[in-house]
Amino acid sequence: MKKKAPLHIGIIAPSSVVPPAEFQKGVEHLQKIGFTVSVHPTVLGQDYFYPANDEARAAAFLEYAFQDNIDVLWFARGGYGATHLLPLLKKATLRKKPKKKTLLGYSDATALLEFTRVNWGWNTIHSPMPSSGTFPTLKKTEWDSILEQLEVAASARRIASLSSASTFSELKPVFLPKTAAAKKAILAPLVGGNLSVWNAMIGTPYAGSAKGKILFLEDVQENIARINRMLHHLEQSGGLKGVKAIVLGDFLDCKDTVLMTDNKPVRKLYPSDEALDYIFRLLGEKLQIPIWKSAPVGHGPNYHALSLGRRYQLGTQGKLSLFG
Repeated sequence: MKKKAPLHIGIIAPSSVVPPAEFQKGVEHLQKIGFTVSVHPTVLGQDYFYPANDEARAAAFLEYAFQDNIDVLWFARGGYGATHLLPLLKKATLRKKPKKKTLLGYSDATALLEFTRVNWGWNTIHSPMPSSGTFPTLKKTEWDSILEQLEVAASARRIASLSSASTFSELKPVFLPKTAAAKKAILAPLVGGNLSVWNAMIGTPYAGSAKGKILFLEDVQENIARINRMLHHLEQSGGLKGVKAIVLGDFLDCKDTVLMTDNKPVRKLYPSDEALDYIFRLLGEKLQIPIWKSAPVGHGPNYHALSLGRRYQLGTQGKLSLFG
């Protein structure tokens, strides 16, 4: 039997400037695993806040998107700037769209993960990125989840179940409606990503739709007041209409802050977990949908991969499994 060629990964940088030392270690790790890796020349550049200007970053993305020998596109890092490329990519692909590939990344990548999934039919995976200092030292279970979901995407096969690497059994309830429907498992596509980016796209032609789906959310270094405001904006704008359930990943360094007078807080400061539980519980009560937390996905301390757009089964005891 002919040996299958390794996946060819093309690395692009549609968002912020990439740290070279950490990135090189990430690339070497991918090569050590056995991937063929191409790094676009724009990745290690700098144009103010970005590796290159908007047009050059969009052109780099399109170059690798249309390059037949590249199977997978992987964000070098997140940051900000990916949303700038959306109108450029849309205009450039009105007549001809790239063939189906897989795109990996998270954080600012949320915008392009959703765009390529909806508009180009791509496989998309919420995944750690090569320039992160933790990338070469991810836990075995985290690497297993990335590699397994890459294999599923590359083989284009339908699945009834996967290994434990793609199943999260330790979700904890934030709010569970006391209805008959809440006593049944939910089988639906899962979408979402970074809360700040998902919320920022509301009101644009590129807003993600979670209607009839499970919505996954995570974030980093956003204080509780801003998270609360974003959730109200999502709900009031209709962005949560028809959502089946919400699953929360890590909310890293998301703290409660408060006005100080005479060096004293005007109210009690709440621990992050308690504050997040409170605002998401109120949201669940209003929408009457189940909300679960502790999916080991996000900016840390957990870095499991999560396929987006695929069907998941969310059980009544908090087990989330990739289903097809």
